Amino acid sequence: MEHNIPDYIAITAALEKLETEVTPSEVHGTLAGLLSANTGAKAELWQRSLWPHTPLESGDLLVAEALEIFNQLHDITRLQLNDPNCEFQLLLPVDDDHIDNRVNALGDWCQAYLVGLTLGGMKDFATLPDDAREVANDLVEIARAGTSYSLEGNEEDENAYAQLVEYLRVGVLLINEELQPTKAPPQSESSLH
Repeated sequence: MEHNIPDYIAITAALEKLETEVTPSEVHGTLAGLLSANTGAKAELWQRSLWPHTPLESGDLLVAEALEIFNQLHDITRLQLNDPNCEFQLLLPVDDDHIDNRVNALGDWCQAYLVGLTLGGMKDFATLPDDAREVANDLVEIARAGTSYSLEGNEEDENAYAQLVEYLRVGVLLINEELQPTKAPPQSESSLH
């Protein structure tokens, strides 16, 4: 069963309703890290950590619309992380966007993922098995690199970016499985009767 998260544009529009500087990649990275460390974490914990000064129950229709998108993102990301078909995808700008923007967003995603792990209770990578610890350390290095890459936007850069995204996607699934072993495929709340 395919579970698609809201796209980058929809998350950008929702963020504009909250008048926040947080990027879609940071939003998703934080969420993925939180759910990797604690698959049962509620959307409110994640939302309050990202927008501590936004009253989430204010009655403001724009805030309510934005939170509905974020609640969908939360539920679908949780399902993707635990899906036996490995459907999980990082929320990054589309491939038509300039390579520099995508690389910067990837660095933001990695940094936010690490924040999410901490938010979910992960305090020390040393407790992870070797492969998962290596991925976590790579996430740290990618987050630290920031905008230090010099890219021309050629085919070689595009291929390297695509390979890095796939490595991180699989690595996040590995970390998630180490921290939250799958016992059975999760079911969406709407399919429970």
